[in-house]
Amino acid sequence: MSTLRDQGRFATSPFKLIETPAHAQNACKPYDPYVEAASVMALAHNIMIRGLNSIYLQAPHIKPEDHRSFISYSLCWAEILDEHHAMEENVLFPAIEAKTGEVGIMDVNIEQHHAFLPGLTAFKEYLTTSRANPKSFSGSHLNNLISSFAPSLATHLADEIPSLLSLSRFGTALPLLQLINTQGAKSPLYLSKTGGVPFFARNLDVEFEDGRWRDWPMPWIAKWLIMKTVGRWNAGWWKWASCDESGRLRDLENCGNVAS
Repeated sequence: MSTLRDQGRFATSPFKLIETPAHAQNACKPYDPYVEAASVMALAHNIMIRGLNSIYLQAPHIKPEDHRSFISYSLCWAEILDEHHAMEENVLFPAIEAKTGEVGIMDVNIEQHHAFLPGLTAFKEYLTTSRANPKSFSGSHLNNLISSFAPSLATHLADEIPSLLSLSRFGTALPLLQLINTQGAKSPLYLSKTGGVPFFARNLDVEFEDGRWRDWPMPWIAKWLIMKTVGRWNAGWWKWASCDESGRLRDLENCGNVAS
């Protein structure tokens, strides 16, 4: 039986969230390092998917007085995506090449990055232009831009998980989990403190996969503190987020600032 979480009012659609390998295998802790590494990457990707879904579902209904805050929220999503892929291409993938001795081992994933780049660039350019003139913003046009690149992006985000799992053939020679966790811990350093960081926190679903990942990537109290500190600077942006301050998905149709 489908639940409300699956019926389109929540940021679980239209772009499909990724099941973690740990959940798919019904694995118990301690997880296999490669299973955990791929699962952590799936969780990071799901933040981007929830964020994109929240933008896509709400864009057609934004009131003119809310254009500015919604545009800013949407640009935070682009910031998260850009930082993530820059980390992969500049740090993680080269480290995987160095540890495995196989040059180009992650090239398929990099090529997928390039496939959605033109549409993503148009999306960011439109938002940047609209931020200077919020009255010109059109949610339907933004969704048309999203439709031009989101299928390729969603395919890439899903495909990267089995790609990482396939690296298990290298065994202990490749400390994949350590590499991913190290870069994940550094990611907040490259995000805007009052934009990207709160966006990340407000698109984490603590109930995902029955709460298995409730304390990823930090205890819930740390996530709550983010919103009570740096999240206060642009508080109006986070009313568009997929999750509330407690980390639970919320019904986007019932957000007080979204037109019916």
